[in-house]
Amino acid sequence: MIMSYTIEITRRIVSYRARAGVTPTGGRYGGAWMDGDFRTIEGPFTTCETYDEYDAQGWEGDMLSWAVDKIDRTGVTEPSVYPISDAVPEHAWLSGRYDDPYEGDSKVTETSVRLTGDWSPQQRAEVFRAATRI
Repeated sequence: MIMSYTIEITRRIVSYRARAGVTPTGGRYGGAWMDGDFRTIEGPFTTCETYDEYDAQGWEGDMLSWAVDKIDRTGVTEPSVYPISDAVPEHAWLSGRYDDPYEGDSKVTETSVRLTGDWSPQQRAEVFRAATRI
C-alpha cells in the first residue's frame, strides 16, 4: 500500500484598508483602516506538496524533516491548536501573514498550512512543534 503524505498550502492576499483612490480633481480618498475587517485582493489559492521517492532521497527518508523544511519556507508560525499536544487532528492548521514592505496592511499575504493524507496525529504534532519551535 502506498502512503500519501501531503502538505496543503493555501494563500490569499487581502487588505485591511478601504480602497484608496484619487478624485478627478487630484484629491485622495479612502484608505482608512477597516476595524479588523478586510477586503480580498486575490482569492484563496491552494498548492500541495506530496512526499515522493525523490523527496525520500533528498531528505534521507525523513519525511518529518521534509515537512518542516517545506513549511518553514511558507512563513507560518501560529498553530490553530494550543498547546500542541501529543496528537494533532487533521483539521488543525498552521498560519502566518506577510505584510508587503511597501504597502503594509494594505496588501497582506495570509498563508495556512495543513498536513493531510496518511499523517498520524502524533506525526502531525511533531511537525507542528518543530515548525513553530514550541
